[in-house]
Amino acid sequence: MQSEAVVSSKGQVTLPAAMRKILGIVAGSHIHFELRGNELVIKPEPPMSAYRGMLKRYKLDPADLVIAKEQDREIL
Repeated sequence: MQSEAVVSSKGQVTLPAAMRKILGIVAGSHIHFELRGNELVIKPEPPMSAYRGMLKRYKLDPADLVIAKEQDREIL
């Protein structure tokens, strides 16, 4: 799919509605810009809800969560 847009005097571009729909970009969505040579790549960032439950299959051992305390420093 290809499309064209015009950059405004403020550097703004309107993303084509069909592309927004396919990528799930709605008002308030976060997107990332990446420069690859002479190409600008725009990627949507999944909402935080997309990450919910992804670590469920991992069993957490509370012993792994203990952080060793740093020794007290001597005052000179």
